[in-house]
Amino acid sequence: MLFDPKPKRRKEDLFNFDEEFDTLKKFLGEPLIVVTGLRRTGKTSLILTALEESNNPYIFVDLRGFIRSWRDLYEVLSISVSEFMSRISRFRGFLDSLVKILGIIKGVSVSRLSIEFSWGRDRPLLTQLFTALDNVAEEHGVKVVVVFDELQRAVGGIGVAVQNALAYSYDHLRNLSFVISGSEMGVLYRYLKDSGAPLYGRAYLEVRTRRLRREEAVKFLEEGFNEVNYSISRDKIDEAVDKLDGIIGWLTYYGYSTVFKGRSVGDIWREAIELAKRELENFLEYRVSRERYRKILKLLSSGVREWGRLKVKLEEAEGKPVSDRVLHEILHTLRNHSIINNENKFLDPLVEEAAKTL
Repeated sequence: MLFDPKPKRRKEDLFNFDEEFDTLKKFLGEPLIVVTGLRRTGKTSLILTALEESNNPYIFVDLRGFIRSWRDLYEVLSISVSEFMSRISRFRGFLDSLVKILGIIKGVSVSRLSIEFSWGRDRPLLTQLFTALDNVAEEHGVKVVVVFDELQRAVGGIGVAVQNALAYSYDHLRNLSFVISGSEMGVLYRYLKDSGAPLYGRAYLEVRTRRLRREEAVKFLEEGFNEVNYSISRDKIDEAVDKLDGIIGWLTYYGYSTVFKGRSVGDIWREAIELAKRELENFLEYRVSRERYRKILKLLSSGVREWGRLKVKLEEAEGKPVSDRVLHEILHTLRNHSIINNENKFLDPLVEEAAKTL
């Protein structure tokens, strides 16, 4: 169903991303694949659909909640590998080999269809887990795809450890294919292109998701409403497209809320802004100068984008001088996290509306 709010897994539910789908499916099996795009432009749906349509066994590690501790990471890994074991349970030989090899690693508690990793001092190394998986894949003549969705959400030392394990696997393990995705594209590219980053110098293949063009967005909503036999005027569809700007996640939210929750356009708009505001608040929570970020976001959302004017307005709001360096660093961070572009314009219209309410 086009308006299913969960990530898509079937090709027929993946609207107008045939080129991206075909490219990603062709790339699966290569050492490192990067999927980038703004929030809610269909990265997770694209990845899952390509995986489901391929013959590759896969582990999908969802990092969309912030990963700030070993406990966070290993709990997510336990869930991801347990789901993988359930999916491959019909391949008895592969599963038996995996259970056997994982069972001898310190810090691993494994049964036939579930696994738990210790997150304390006796936790297994990520390279140990990847090496074990690579050995089983080689034994059975398959490539296993390992996905880290929203890799940049693993932060600090935990993020560096994941990147180091990926770099080791890239260099030494021939039977694993890694897919990493990220919506905070400046942060993700830094992992790949900064000379001091663990993954620096490794070749990768990239697939990008995109906004829908206006005619595509209209067609998406028309087909979605027709699919569930829901009658709606073209004026309402046009109004939604005008507000949501071709971002398929927001269009899906609009269609689902209209059909299955009976929400009005105004209600949906307010709910979506509240969702976007919560995401901004999560971003601000971990900023050292969060109140200054808040002021700058409010100024940008009010149309103050030119450097000199923005600096003057910020100094007026704070009642003291602000250095060029400080303002530059904040704007650079907002760009790295795909909140604004190089012209200091918001990349998501709902995030812009949410910033006005901070």
